[in-house]
Amino acid sequence: MHIQSVLFVGRRNAARSVMAEICFNAVELPSWRAFSAGWQPVEKVDRHALHVLAEGGFPSDTVTPKPVDIFLQPGAPRVDLCIFLDKKLPANVAAYPGVREFWQIADPSHGNSGPAAYRDTLMSITGRLSELILSGRLAHPDGLPLAS
Repeated sequence: MHIQSVLFVGRRNAARSVMAEICFNAVELPSWRAFSAGWQPVEKVDRHALHVLAEGGFPSDTVTPKPVDIFLQPGAPRVDLCIFLDKKLPANVAAYPGVREFWQIADPSHGNSGPAAYRDTLMSITGRLSELILSGRLAHPDGLPLAS
């Protein structure tokens, strides 16, 4: 059985993309797994994002920011679906693997943010993930034109 992959991409891979990766993997969809990465990754995952994930009962102790470049290398996991979470996109977006989607979820670290902004972001992400999963596109290969 081929395991298909979704890559959640945020600029820094510090909050939104990490939240999406963890929430997607928590659903444990048969034959799917999620990763996250950023085109300007930071050293550590945002502590507020980790706190909100922990509040929601999501395990997040093994997640670390990663550069997108690792998914463009030979031998990297094949990416079937690449979901961008930022309004601003990298210059080389066409080089990213898989079918591309653009969700544009607000960055909770901007402005005078606090725990409520991170909770709102988590709610937005889980809502979009629910829509994606319930659409049936991931359960039925004909619904999403995935790479072979």
